Amino acid sequence: MNFSKIQQKLHQLNLGKNSMSYKLVSEIESILENQPRLTLIENAEEYTIQGEYKYSLEYNCCIAQGEREIKLTVNKNFPNYIPELYIFDPPKDIEHIYPNGKVCLATIGEMICFMNENKSFIAFVERFVHAFLYTLDWFEKYKTYPFGDRKHGYRGALEYYLDDLGLTTEQYRKMAAMIYFNQYRGHQPCICGSGKRLRDCHGQYILPFINNDEYKQEFLKEASSILTEDNTHETRNSSK
Repeated sequence: MNFSKIQQKLHQLNLGKNSMSYKLVSEIESILENQPRLTLIENAEEYTIQGEYKYSLEYNCCIAQGEREIKLTVNKNFPNYIPELYIFDPPKDIEHIYPNGKVCLATIGEMICFMNENKSFIAFVERFVHAFLYTLDWFEKYKTYPFGDRKHGYRGALEYYLDDLGLTTEQYRKMAAMIYFNQYRGHQPCICGSGKRLRDCHGQYILPFINNDEYKQEFLKEASSILTEDNTHETRNSSK
């Protein structure tokens, strides 16, 4: 899809510039203008941006720059769905990339909480895609991870809730149950034991999943993996 077709798409939407559909297409147009080696493919449900992505990124005064062959898919109902990044020919032994090339950019909870506050596709790219591209560049050079190595799989997903949100495993279980059964009550004590009301504490991390069915489904899918694997791990340890 070329720029003229994108402009036609914006015109066809015939929506106010505050609509999410208009904003998403405008942001994709902006990305393509700055990345001439990328192309856009559209189907009924999503946009796919693919090709050579040129980057120059800085972290702690260290610069990573180059080009990567990528594929980035974004659902037309963004930000209700999480964009997906695919990397081709990644460095050997790097984690967080599945056999089909799909990248584990972050935990479901972390990405959804971010999108709930930042309803911008470009903001998502800058926060998660750029961080991973920087990681790839760093790993190729030094075989380490620049931002620390959160474990891959369910352990890394659980670490987000334990480390970033300050919960215990049992408190995370309470959070998952509250979301599953739609039991959020803002006036009740927070699950973390702070003594604050839920609305004044961890409720800000729970409400996005309660209020959005797509977010809820993604959270519960992740929670099922975390709790199933964690229970299996505890059973194995107790049987030793």
